[in-house]
Amino acid sequence: MGLRSIIVDDEPAARELLEELLENEPIEVVGSFGDPTEAVPAIIERKPDVLFLDVQMPTLTGFDLLQALGEHAPRAVIFVTAYDRHAIAAFDVNAIDYLLKPFDVRRLRIAVARAMERIPLTALQTSPVADQKGSARDPLRLLPIRLADRILLAPVEEVSMFEAEGKYVRVHFGQTSRRVRMTMQALEQRLDPDRFIRISRSTIVNLHHVKHLERWSHGQYVLALRSGAKVTSTQGYRTRLRRVLRTP
Repeated sequence: MGLRSIIVDDEPAARELLEELLENEPIEVVGSFGDPTEAVPAIIERKPDVLFLDVQMPTLTGFDLLQALGEHAPRAVIFVTAYDRHAIAAFDVNAIDYLLKPFDVRRLRIAVARAMERIPLTALQTSPVADQKGSARDPLRLLPIRLADRILLAPVEEVSMFEAEGKYVRVHFGQTSRRVRMTMQALEQRLDPDRFIRISRSTIVNLHHVKHLERWSHGQYVLALRSGAKVTSTQGYRTRLRRVLRTP
């Protein structure tokens, strides 16, 4: 059986194209709406697995719609928009993908595959949006990084460390690094605590990328990463580092 989906986009041509492309995918379209206010009750009633959602629409933005749905939000949300500036916000509400118009069949199939991965992992039908009480969300798996003409979806597990740079965070992966506009506090809340640990006010490291540790003065440590970089922990985060690494 395929997944059930609803499309919400104020552009008729965009809705028609997406419906046409989905005819050859394992996803059934059970609703298509140009007015987000009309889409809300239909989503609650029909309970789709996947929501294809535009960002900028009249009366309600895509984020407003998700907020209105609350616990009724579908388990997999895929944003479909012509604007790349909302990518960080989209993944902050645990969207599984962010399609930039115009997109092709290959790119859509990647998004569909991610939706099919998400559904079996959410048997309890947890919402992709945090509820008003601040319930826990799935750890961040993909980090959208804006390049000149596209958005790179970097697997978080490949990131060796994050460093604060004013209003930005520098993401290190492989031998390269890029900046994203977000705070360290917001990022830390979305990362897997079994993999990532904050070792100072300005640095979060991926423990799977740590080659070895060297004791430093006053309870500090120098962490040597597999990339060749070295970063130093600070006293304020010493207890957390020792607990995670089970050091004496």
